[in-house]
Amino acid sequence: MDKITVGWMYPNLLNLHGERGSVQALVAIGKQLGIEVEVKRIEDFDDPIPFEELDLLFFLPGEITMFRHLIPALQASALCEYLEKGGYVLALGTTGLMFGKTITREDGSVINGLGYLDMDATERKYVWGDDLHFRLNDTDMELAGSQIQMADVDAKQPLGTTVYGMGNNNTGAEGARYKNLIYTNCLGPLFVKNPWFGEYILKGIMQSKGVEISAEGCYPIAKASFDATLKFINEKPKK
Repeated sequence: MDKITVGWMYPNLLNLHGERGSVQALVAIGKQLGIEVEVKRIEDFDDPIPFEELDLLFFLPGEITMFRHLIPALQASALCEYLEKGGYVLALGTTGLMFGKTITREDGSVINGLGYLDMDATERKYVWGDDLHFRLNDTDMELAGSQIQMADVDAKQPLGTTVYGMGNNNTGAEGARYKNLIYTNCLGPLFVKNPWFGEYILKGIMQSKGVEISAEGCYPIAKASFDATLKFINEKPKK
């Protein structure tokens, strides 16, 4: 069986919005595709990251206050080399902000991010939440879920285009991407609500290894839930 190794980054510190379910869903999606998805937990900021063993670094949502620990730890690692060699990184929700250039806090202070994503963020005074529906750029894939927005984001290379919801800053852009570094605001958990996106990522990783996966997953419950979500969104009163 083909194998992918996922680094679950700092699971006890980045653990908001029930996205732990996305880790379990990714393993289940892999089984449908004939791919063994092994999950290795990277627990502490002082723990070395075994980049040579990892195919995907998975960062779940966390508090902005944690970035003062996260950013220096990642700056001191071989993350840049890993990305430039085609390694995959997925960052969900607020945690994705640290991969941008700057984060301006509500008190006016500025956190310098890792700078891989061409984007800047501004912390919101009030947290905003709603449904989110968007199309993945350069594909016909649609994703839907929820969004808990703690900052407004200006990204020069968005991941997708919103159909409904705020996305980055209510101007039609959602998330950001640089090579195989992907940031999205979409929660739900992400891969429980959108297993086809997990399939897209796993197949991309295998393709980077020179392996084409022809199998396709079957997700009847997720598709029914997706259709119900879009029906609910479409029946909302227009703002």
